[in-house]
This record gives sequence, C-alpha cells and structure tokens, in this order.
Amino acid sequence: MSTRANRAGPEREIAAPYSGYAAIYDRIMVGVDYEGWVDYVEALLQPYGCKPTAVLDLACGTGSSTLPFAARGYRVSGIDLSGPMLELAQAKAAAAALPVEFHRMDLRALELTQRFDLAVLFQDGLNYLLTDEELLQAFTGVRDLLLPGGFFIFDLTRPSLRNSSEQPSVYWYEEEGFTLVWESRYHRETATWALFLTVFISETGGLYRKYREQHREKDHLPETVEKLLAEAGLTLLGVHPTYRLDPARDGEAKLTFVARRG
Repeated sequence: MSTRANRAGPEREIAAPYSGYAAIYDRIMVGVDYEGWVDYVEALLQPYGCKPTAVLDLACGTGSSTLPFAARGYRVSGIDLSGPMLELAQAKAAAAALPVEFHRMDLRALELTQRFDLAVLFQDGLNYLLTDEELLQAFTGVRDLLLPGGFFIFDLTRPSLRNSSEQPSVYWYEEEGFTLVWESRYHRETATWALFLTVFISETGGLYRKYREQHREKDHLPETVEKLLAEAGLTLLGVHPTYRLDPARDGEAKLTFVARRG
C-alpha cells in the first residue's frame, strides 16, 4: 500500500458483513461465470424434467447471480440481508432493463406472497447460519415459498476440508482504488471458519476510508443437511461436487445439493 493510503480516513467499528465490502464486491468477483451457474442449474434439473418459470435467488448479493436468470426469460426475485448489496443489485437490474424484484430479508425469516418453482442459493450463503436450528428455519422458509414439486438448489462449502490447519492465514489484495486484507482461521472445536476483512477504499484528497467486517461460516455435515431438509418437508435428490453432475464422494470441499418439495 502506498504511504498516502496510511493516512486513512475515519475507521469504522466492525460493520455488518457485506457493508463496506459491497462497494468492491463485483470487482473481486469479476472472474465468476454467472452465466455458467445458470447453465449448471438447468443441467441439474434436466434429469427431473423440471422447466421452472419463477426463480427465487436467495442471498443474491449484488444481483450478478440473479440477472442471468431474468435475461433468459425467467420471472425472478432476489433476497439478501445486506442493504448496500441490494442497492447495487437494483441499479444493475434497472440499467439492464430487467424486471427483477429485490427484497431485504433474513434467510431465517423468509416471507413473501409469491411462490416459486425453483429457489437457488449460491456462494456459501447457508454457511453463514451457524446452528442446526437456523439452518432448519431457512429450509422451512424455502419450503413455504416453493410450489408443490418445486426445486431447491444450493451449495455449501466444507471449511474443515478447505482449511487443514487451525493456524491463522492472511491474504492481501490490492487494486486501483482499494486494498483488501483477509485474515482467516478455522476453529475445529466449533467447526467454524472466521474471517476478518479489512477494506481500504480511496476517497478524495488521497485519503482512504477503512472498513472492518467479521464473517463466520459453519461446516454443516451433509448427513445433517439431509436430516434437516427432511424435517422441513424437502426431499434430498442428489449431492454433487459443485459444477459437476456426478454424485459427490467423501472429501469434496464444496457441494451442491438438489432438493424438492413434495
């Protein structure tokens, strides 16, 4: 970082996840193939003969995972907890002239008047729910928003497989206009991965504003996920290594689940 960056502007207290980070999120994720996500979802549904028309994108963030569905003619709504992320999503949908509805809502308290024949949730959104009770609340809410026979496709990361050591790790990323520092550590006793993000975003006069966020993700065992889905009234149809169609085996660090409401 330059010496001018050290003259940081006012430091905020630890902020809610994806608040300060929202402003640079799309630049960090520029390499993600969101169109490929839609292709993957459609491929996962093909063996079941499912051709949805109404899609709910949960934990939609800045809408990058939502807009490709809308561009293909699906009726789409997006839900996220972060206000700053949703503001960017709404602006992107308006700029693309795509009719997407966005709602600020907690995954543990889902409530909409519309019903959908497909719900999707990418990028580890469910890992942010740290207890079985919270995960069950989310699954039950999704079930209630699905039409009978509707599908739920979501991914979960396995922090215990992704992080073999409990030693802290630090990652530094810098581009024009911002600097990002990741500090992370896996806690084996609680099966959680803790991440501190420190973001320096440039402002006028050579000053940088500093944001600090804490993120925590839970390692949910696949067998626990299947049990909670059943309790919520959802049937697990398949588990796949993410971006693949073959069945998952032990040791996969990121999994995609396909479930259906009866």
